[in-house]
Amino acid sequence: GMEALYADVRSTRYQRSFALSSELDGGKADASLKDGVLALRIPKREEHKARKIEVRTG
Repeated sequence: GMEALYADVRSTRYQRSFALSSELDGGKADASLKDGVLALRIPKREEHKARKIEVRTG
C-alpha cells in the first residue's frame, strides 16, 4: 500500500483580535471573505470625519 508523506487539514476557524484607534467606529465594522482574502471595513467615527468649510473673503 501507499503511505502519505504529508497531510494538511485546513481549519475553517480563524480568530484574531486587535485594538482599534479611538477614531474608528468598531460597531459599524464590516468583514467579508472572498477567495481566501479577508477584507475589513471600519469607518471613522462621525466626529472625526473631515468636513468642508466655506471660507469667505472680503
